[in-house]
Amino acid sequence: MGNAYPASGDRKQFSSSSSAGNETAWDQETDINRVSLAEENARLRTLVVQLSNLVLRNVVDQHNTSPMQPIRRRLPD
Repeated sequence: MGNAYPASGDRKQFSSSSSAGNETAWDQETDINRVSLAEENARLRTLVVQLSNLVLRNVVDQHNTSPMQPIRRRLPD
């Protein structure tokens, strides 16, 4: 595939070997980092939901038990 704009006599032609290869590698690395960040974000959101559920359950359990009455547990025989 040729250049869309032909080079004039005063300009150098760009070679696609070094600079374009570096840009492609950088773009691929950026895409990989972006995907990793999105995956980590999803994992963290899941952990936040789990933590919130645990906190809510414990708060509800504390409000259901009266603080004035100790919880009595049966001793093992």
